[in-house]
Amino acid sequence: MRTESQMPNLWIPGMEPDPAALQRLKDNFPMPAQPMGEAWFMGERRFFTELMTQDSSQWELGLMESALTALASGPGCFGVLKEWTDWLHHLLPRLLGRIEGREWMEVYESLVTAFMARYPDERGEYPYAPFLEDVLKTLGRVPMSASNWKDGRLVARGLISVMEDSALGPFLSCGGTISVALFLHLKYLDEASFPEWLASVLAIDDPVWRFKIVLWISKSKDLLLQPDQQPGVLEFESSFGSGWQGSWCLMGGNPSSEVDPSQVAVPFLSDARRQLFREEIRRHLTCESLDRLDVEIAELERSQVEIYGIREQLEQASLQILQDYQLR
Repeated sequence: MRTESQMPNLWIPGMEPDPAALQRLKDNFPMPAQPMGEAWFMGERRFFTELMTQDSSQWELGLMESALTALASGPGCFGVLKEWTDWLHHLLPRLLGRIEGREWMEVYESLVTAFMARYPDERGEYPYAPFLEDVLKTLGRVPMSASNWKDGRLVARGLISVMEDSALGPFLSCGGTISVALFLHLKYLDEASFPEWLASVLAIDDPVWRFKIVLWISKSKDLLLQPDQQPGVLEFESSFGSGWQGSWCLMGGNPSSEVDPSQVAVPFLSDARRQLFREEIRRHLTCESLDRLDVEIAELERSQVEIYGIREQLEQASLQILQDYQLR
């Protein structure tokens, strides 16, 4: 059996954020001397003075959502500010112990978005040598935490929603937490580790999980397959697409070229990463595996008759993937 250090980038249900990586992040980023301000400079600017406490359990959910919205939207509009960078680094490891259950989905998605907004170019400079690895082994692992799984299956009220509600009844979606966590690895994981990580994602043997992955591949085709795209091309509405909280804030620069035309946008996914993803999908996803999933989803639909149209969703997604990736 391999040790923790030998499989840092695999996704295994029940695997918690790495304690050593979490501690390094905390040790490197103490509380800033001044409070952070919101991403707004017209009129009186709000400062998040409530964050100036060592006790992160005192931070209310609404406070976290507002602060992270500023950290996610600010860099693209106003450029990199030291106060935002310092507070992002400080909050990142201290929020992870709070993120548990469905009510924290928006916080998790906004926290990842804020990281992406601060570091639009994955080849850029980072605060210390293993910083990026530490982020992936902590922030990137949150969806695998034991609170989100039971006996290898997603739990109903976990961070990754099993089902969503609509006027037509429950349905399965692929946006939100699962999407932003996948894209975090697609963008920042070193390319040498990429094949094994993606293989571990596809090996999780939960029909609902595998359904979500197939749907996500289909719904994310513009970002996964087309050059020079940003997450804004993804449909955010969870019943239709694979966007997440704040995905529209990511525009490839600090500030973005929409704010400063002299800026050149960095593609969200490089050509090399998109090609590597395509190769690995063709290696691991087959017509046979899609057929097996169809049988399992048909059984799920029969056992839970209130679920709306998931068989049709899967059929459409599978046909799209067969065409886009030329599966055999």
